[in-house]
Amino acid sequence: VQEIETVEKMHFLAVNLPFKVDIPGGMSIKETLSAIKSQGGEIVANHPYGGLRGRRLVEMNRYQIDLIEDVFFSSTYHVTFIVDLLLRPRKIQILTGDVTLLGFSKQESFLFSEIASHIETENALAEVEGKETFLEDLTKKLINITEDMQLYIPLKIKNGTLWLLVGIDILTKNEGHTELIFGRINRIYDNTPKGILYYKSTYQDSLTRLFTRETLKIHLQNPTYLEGAYGIYFDIDHFKTINDIYGHKAGDLFLIELANRFIANWEKDVIYYRLGGDEFFVFVLNHSEKQIIDRAKQIIFLIENLNEKAIAAKVSASIGIVPIKKECYDYTKLLDLGDKAMYESKNKGKGMITFAKDV
Repeated sequence: VQEIETVEKMHFLAVNLPFKVDIPGGMSIKETLSAIKSQGGEIVANHPYGGLRGRRLVEMNRYQIDLIEDVFFSSTYHVTFIVDLLLRPRKIQILTGDVTLLGFSKQESFLFSEIASHIETENALAEVEGKETFLEDLTKKLINITEDMQLYIPLKIKNGTLWLLVGIDILTKNEGHTELIFGRINRIYDNTPKGILYYKSTYQDSLTRLFTRETLKIHLQNPTYLEGAYGIYFDIDHFKTINDIYGHKAGDLFLIELANRFIANWEKDVIYYRLGGDEFFVFVLNHSEKQIIDRAKQIIFLIENLNEKAIAAKVSASIGIVPIKKECYDYTKLLDLGDKAMYESKNKGKGMITFAKDV
């Protein structure tokens, strides 16, 4: 009875049973369906994906295609599963497909924590949305689902990353809260999907490869990891001189070289953004006030000594520093404070540093 109830939740309807059907316990959904058919039962598919809805018998008669056996269960990598969001601990119950092809052990269900250990957080999507909270955000999307959706999920494999495109459908709701969801792996990619690359390009500056303003907005949406957080807002003093003397192409190359230095010296708690023109922002975590001042001084030194053109044009940087706290992580307010502090530095002369609290 429990198996048949699960089948019903999956939108499969068993009809035309000629007599009592004997279904042993512990059978999978596919085995249950096969047992019903082998004992004279007739099954009509009413699956959430519209192509199967009530069409199985028609297609069998017209095209000799069994939509359950030949389509729904045809590929072992098309893993399907359900999640009862009301159960604790939450589990992903495998319905069909071979999870060993994805690097998992062969079992009928997985705890969320077991799945999480297989997810690759060093990926193009996490670079935009935040590596520190990637797993947490992915889990929230799943358990707080309000409408059908598709998710890209990167899995760790020996030689890199395997990307899954997973369709998630809501099966049942109660008073607006999702209870039961159905998932299916629709595609598997050996390389980063074009959709992810396009998404990343939207949030990555095309000239410097640093993040953009839009990415900063995303990164500031999660205020739960603001320990020792600061924003460094700076622009390049006398950058116009490089354009005037050497041309705009030289100016672009200057910005590219500066960004490459930032990228080459990547640090876990430091993220760089190009806001536009010669204005930049640095999002820093786990820094003391002394450490953030030292970092600002390092940026000034790097810019002043970047190359011969920098020295000849006497470029420098004016910097505004904003402490980022829970009461001040709003994107607009943060940039406004940083901008004011930066211009206060400009008024003092090139190569100066101002804290927003001093403005």
